[in-house]
Amino acid sequence: MYNINRYLNLKEKLKELRTIALTGIAEAGSGHPGASFSAAEIMGCLYFQIMNNDIKNPSNPNRDYFINSKAHSAPGYYATLSLVGSFPKEEIKTLRKLNSRLQGHPVRFSEMQKHHSVPGIEYSGGSEGIGLSVSIGICLANKLDKRDNMVYCLLGDGETNEGQIWEASMAAAKFKLNNLIAILDRNKIQQDGFTEEIMPIDPIKEKWLSFNWEVVEINGHKIEQLIPELLKKPVDRPKIIIANTVKGNGIKHMANNPQWHGKAPSKKHLPLLIRELEGEYMISPSIIAGTDGIGEESLKQKIATAERYGADMIHLDVMDGKFVPNSTFFFDTIKKLRDGTRLPFDTHLMIQNPAKVLEQYIDAGCDVISVHAEACSNEQEFEKINTKLISSGVSPGLAVNPGTELPEWVFSYLDNLDVIIIMSVNPGFAGQKFIPEVLPKMKRAIPLLRERGFKGYFEADGGIDLSTIKQCFDAGCRIFVMGNAIFGNSDVEKRIRDTKFLLDSYLEKSLLDESQSLNLEEDWIKGRRNIIEQFNLAR
Repeated sequence: MYNINRYLNLKEKLKELRTIALTGIAEAGSGHPGASFSAAEIMGCLYFQIMNNDIKNPSNPNRDYFINSKAHSAPGYYATLSLVGSFPKEEIKTLRKLNSRLQGHPVRFSEMQKHHSVPGIEYSGGSEGIGLSVSIGICLANKLDKRDNMVYCLLGDGETNEGQIWEASMAAAKFKLNNLIAILDRNKIQQDGFTEEIMPIDPIKEKWLSFNWEVVEINGHKIEQLIPELLKKPVDRPKIIIANTVKGNGIKHMANNPQWHGKAPSKKHLPLLIRELEGEYMISPSIIAGTDGIGEESLKQKIATAERYGADMIHLDVMDGKFVPNSTFFFDTIKKLRDGTRLPFDTHLMIQNPAKVLEQYIDAGCDVISVHAEACSNEQEFEKINTKLISSGVSPGLAVNPGTELPEWVFSYLDNLDVIIIMSVNPGFAGQKFIPEVLPKMKRAIPLLRERGFKGYFEADGGIDLSTIKQCFDAGCRIFVMGNAIFGNSDVEKRIRDTKFLLDSYLEKSLLDESQSLNLEEDWIKGRRNIIEQFNLAR
């Protein structure tokens, strides 16, 4: 069974989290974008899915606690809290201003300090190395009170230079604090440079193991890796998740760059930076493609190859031979494939009567399930499907064929749709050529749906390759289903790498062109030169 609650909806919230944080930092002219962006997935997953935390009742004794020991990530923390209803998102523009509730480091919220803080903040941070000790105190108190709530402590790898961290780690192990999960934001950069050059902490995993902690190591930007580990509580000892991250992740010139530890971008660059965040995309290889068939072992091999070389999701084309001419595989095969990967399953049901079998695909572990508008007999049938998917934690999607316009009733469900697939081939056959007449449809439908409030993803499916993907990206699609373009190629790694380079360079050129239209080109190039040269766009 999957663990992620509405995968695509969560991805959208994380993008918004970064946008809010960046807006506050740019408005303030100071702050810490690097630390906020490396920890965005960690804080977002905790607040949007993991923690039992009622922001309207912040003193509930049975709540889970979040202790942000690396408190300089305050802008990202504030953005997270705003998205769970702690305060209006617009208030982020008061960051670091006189009399603001959102200071450079968070202040613990209480009724006595409600004019100086916002609901949800448990810990007044600033000095490094203290948060783990505070977390241990809360864990011990909760055990004395016989409460089974959890404490989650976010650590920076720079602060593990502090001796207090290691004294605290010994105490946590001594008292067998199985109500404590620490998350180490291992972005490998601290205030003055790279951690391993200033004071090496590797081998970090072995160190925590030697202190008798349960230790796991993951990619901290992959929510499909992060959430299962946050949900998995330790048994008889504290647990630490070593989350390998990239400082400044999401903005290319900030990523892995020590200069952006505590530096604010220019406010005039904000539109360009937000556009870059909105340009985040996902590659979803379709495993029915290629010449080696759709047997179970072949499918497993394709999934393993796609994951190894950087695919973001796995696209599962389910065909029943009735709604479309051909048949592929069904829920029983998907269930067998599920244990072989943590990559999200993006399942496209090209079948008649999808409502009748929906439960089986949910149970098989699909993270995203899209049904065809043409397969729904009426709006009521789609509403039933949509409600079932949302209540089961699955991202709901709607697909339309090239010759089909979106039904008028779709506008009633924009808040409860996570993806809309605009087919660029007629469904039912792999290896078809892209239908160019679909592009005007994309360019017409996508802005209209955005204007009407749709915040989810648009997915391009059918004939997507290096010759068509830029046009779909330009139209507003951000998920790309690629079949033969990947698995019909002898070098899958190179094809995925080339696809990402193509999209990244196209976005970079778009940003450069926009900087010119905003009369910011010279200034933009100055701060972005290394990235521009990387994509051979130097002027």
